[in-house]
Amino acid sequence: MLCLTVAFCHLLLTAPIAPSEVESTVNATVGATNSSTAYGDILRPENTNSTNQNPVDKGAPASRETEQSEQWFDVWQRSFTDTMDFTVKRLDGLFESETNVYSTDSKQAKAEGRIQLAWEPRRGMLTDTDVRFRVRVRLPALKERVDLLLSDNEDESQDSTIRAARDTGNNDRDRTTIALRFRPEQDSHYSLRVGAGRRDQLYAMARYRDAHAFSKHWAMLYDAELYYYTRDRLGAEVGIAVQYEISTNHIARQNNRFYFRDDTNDWLWRHEVHHLYSVDEHNAIIPHFMVEGLSQPNYRVEEVYTGVRWRSNTLRDWLFFEVEPFVLWLRNEDFKASCGVALRVEAYYGKDT
Repeated sequence: MLCLTVAFCHLLLTAPIAPSEVESTVNATVGATNSSTAYGDILRPENTNSTNQNPVDKGAPASRETEQSEQWFDVWQRSFTDTMDFTVKRLDGLFESETNVYSTDSKQAKAEGRIQLAWEPRRGMLTDTDVRFRVRVRLPALKERVDLLLSDNEDESQDSTIRAARDTGNNDRDRTTIALRFRPEQDSHYSLRVGAGRRDQLYAMARYRDAHAFSKHWAMLYDAELYYYTRDRLGAEVGIAVQYEISTNHIARQNNRFYFRDDTNDWLWRHEVHHLYSVDEHNAIIPHFMVEGLSQPNYRVEEVYTGVRWRSNTLRDWLFFEVEPFVLWLRNEDFKASCGVALRVEAYYGKDT
């Protein structure tokens, strides 16, 4: 699995990538600058549909490349996307039958994903770097019920966290994961995954996700997971997020998440607050505060994090730049304030067919 991961990372790093629209329960773009990939699922209450399954993880707004002169990196990005799609279509073709051949208006197999390169220097740690990626392969020949997923982190809700905060001694979720995801129906709230992750352990996971709009401005997203790892044994997660849409350009979000770990018989908990402000069509500012801790040996705080992120895609729709000044307090550093700044480049590939 390690060799596969290294090869995949090398492949991704050798070409730029473009935006994708992943499965959603709620339409979640604030203005045209998207922050859902970095800050979880931003809900639009008026568009919430409880019949859909997964939360939003959109990549970018409608393309602007037709308004710009095409550059070499546009050709490079398009070629990489076409190559990935061709490979996935060959894989999907293995599952085709005479009664399951594509019609002219049917969906085609495709790959979509993102990669993020970051430098996150802070006090005493000036060389901190991070590479994050997420790949999803859609297989229409299996009636859109099976996806292949590859990610640097099994915890999708941690996409917005800097590496230093994810790599604390009590947080063991930051591990490369490859899995097959099964759904009873294409729009089902339930899903089942089998794969390998977290130090090359085999695992199985069952998940339920849904969203509900209370009013035009209030919405809620909730989910629950139950999983079993070959060495870490049984685990469970419960999450609930409440969102208030202040105005078209302002959204406030409060997240709560609890993780049960059978190997240590304790709970890891996390509370977060976000405020997303869409400055204009291509720029957004997101203040963020997070506190995380454990239930054993007592209910105590392990880390505190706060930062303000500026996110922009003024150059291309599929290319995002981020600057995030932050302050981090860790128990294993005696809660001494560690100031820093995260500089990130995030790119997407994949296209709708």
